Amino acid sequence: MKLCIIASFPLPGKSPSSGPDSVVFNFVQAICDIDKSIKIDIVTISNDVKKEFIDILLPNVRVHYLPSHKYLSRSFGDPIIIKKFFGKHSFDIIHAHYPIALSLIMKIDTPKVLTLHGIFHIEKKFVANPFVRFFYHDYNTYMLKQILPKLDGFVAISPYVIDVLNEMKLYNKIKRVYLINNPIDKLFFNAKTKIEANNVIFYPAGIRKLKNQIAAIRAIKQVYSEIRDLKLILAGGYDKKYFKTIFNEIIKYKLTDVVEYKGVLSKDEILEYYNKSSIVYLLSNQEVQPMVIIEAMVTGTPVIASNIESISYLIEHGVTGYLVDPNDSKKVAEYSIDLLTNLNKRRVMGNNAKELARKKYNPDIIMQQTLEMYQEILNSKKVGLI
Repeated sequence: MKLCIIASFPLPGKSPSSGPDSVVFNFVQAICDIDKSIKIDIVTISNDVKKEFIDILLPNVRVHYLPSHKYLSRSFGDPIIIKKFFGKHSFDIIHAHYPIALSLIMKIDTPKVLTLHGIFHIEKKFVANPFVRFFYHDYNTYMLKQILPKLDGFVAISPYVIDVLNEMKLYNKIKRVYLINNPIDKLFFNAKTKIEANNVIFYPAGIRKLKNQIAAIRAIKQVYSEIRDLKLILAGGYDKKYFKTIFNEIIKYKLTDVVEYKGVLSKDEILEYYNKSSIVYLLSNQEVQPMVIIEAMVTGTPVIASNIESISYLIEHGVTGYLVDPNDSKKVAEYSIDLLTNLNKRRVMGNNAKELARKKYNPDIIMQQTLEMYQEILNSKKVGLI
C-alpha cells in the first residue's frame, strides 16, 4: 500500500510542537511497527521551509517538506501547492489532517480520508485577529462542509466530533465514519516509576487564550497560600500577546518563584515532567481529543481538566481525574490541594487512569483499526462502491 499523509509535521530532528503534529508522528512510528510493507509519503507545508526537500524518516517513510506560498495565505496557498504535488505523484490512498488540504484534489481518482483535529467555528471564538478568524477558521469550516459528502472515509477521534457533526447536520452526509482514537507514543507506555513527593503541577500546552493558562495562574495563587514548596511548570509555544497577559498575572500575584516557563520541550523532556509531576492541568476553553490528557493518564498522572464535553469522554470525575469549570479558580485550587496533600488518593487515581488509558489508547490496537479502515476503503473501490 502506498499511503500519502497531508499534515503538519516537525522539521528533521525536532519534536512535535502541537497535538496534530504529535498524532501524525506517533501514527507513522506505530503503523510501521505493525506493517513494514506499507510505503508512506508525508506532505507538509511550512513557513520555515525556504526550499523543498525530502527527509527519509524511516526506510519506508519519506517526508516532503514544501515551502508555503509566497503571496497567498495558507488557506489558499496550501491547496495550490498540494494540487501541484499530486500532479507529479500517485498513491493508493490519501489521508489528510486538515480540510483545506483536500479542497483542490477532490476530483483525483484516489480514495481520500480526513481526520479532523479542530472544531473551527468554535475555536474562532478564542481568536482575536479577525483576518485569522475569517481566512483560517471560517474558510476551513466552509471547506469541511464542501468535502465531507465526497470523502471515502472520515476519522472521528472522539465521540465529541460526531456530536458536533450531528449538530451541524453534516454527519448523515458522510459515507463512512470511523471512530478511532489518537495514537500515543509508546515512549509514554514505558514510563519510569513516578516520583511521588514533588508538589509539581505540569501544564504542557501552547500558551494561548484557547488553552486558558490564566485560569491556572489564578488557581495556583490560592494553592500557594497553603502549599509553599509548589511549582507550576508551563511548556509549549506561545502567542506573544497572551504570554504577556500571563506574565503580568504572575507578577501581579507575586508568583515568579512558583511558575516556570520551559519553552517547547522534546518528548523525552515532556515524559520526564509527567513522571515527576503530581498533577497535570488542562483548563482549556475548547478541545477535541487532547493528547495531554491521554499522555498524562498513560503515565499515571491525575489530571484536573475543563468539564467541557470532549474532555468528559476522557476523564471519569473523581476516579481518573477531576472535571471542573476551568474559570472556577477556587474549585481548581480545592482539587489541587486535595491531591497534593493526599498521596494515597493521588496514587489510586493515577493508577486508575493508567489502567484505563493503556487499554483504550494502545497504539497497536489503534493502528490495526486504521489499517482495517484503509483496507475496507480500498476493497470498496475495487468492487466499484466508491
